[in-house]
Amino acid sequence: MRVSKRSSLVCFLIFLAGCATSSYQLIRSGERGTELIVSPDRVLLECEPLLDADEKGLSGFMMHVLDEENTVLTLVQGNTLDTDSCHRRMKKMSEILRTGKTIFIGGTGDLGEPRRKGRAHVFPRKGTFYGNGRVLGFAVITNEFGACFDAYSGDEKPCPREPFI
Repeated sequence: MRVSKRSSLVCFLIFLAGCATSSYQLIRSGERGTELIVSPDRVLLECEPLLDADEKGLSGFMMHVLDEENTVLTLVQGNTLDTDSCHRRMKKMSEILRTGKTIFIGGTGDLGEPRRKGRAHVFPRKGTFYGNGRVLGFAVITNEFGACFDAYSGDEKPCPREPFI
């Protein structure tokens, strides 16, 4: 059977489009926590300086995730970090995002709250999207290759994957 060049090109473009699709999937949300599977382009990391802290140089770590309705879910680290520690954490998580195509995120809390418009977040190559007022406690992030970072034990082994929390 002979396949035309045009058919081959169309099949190749469809294949590329499928590979480049951005994804968000909620695996579970409830009392036992929340698990997400996302593509790296849907994750934005931030160290926010704590201006009202008693001590200077403290930051709060946040991870923003673009959800299925293109609103932004925020995961926060419960404790405050010095600015250098927060940036080291972001660097390790950036490596997880850079080397993976499938990102698994675990958090504490429930996504049952109704969405409400929050502040704007800019996702590179995706655009500007607004927060949805939903906040989870950050627990763990990992990719399909096993690169992992836990909220409390960092990248020490074993880093949890099943279950996340």
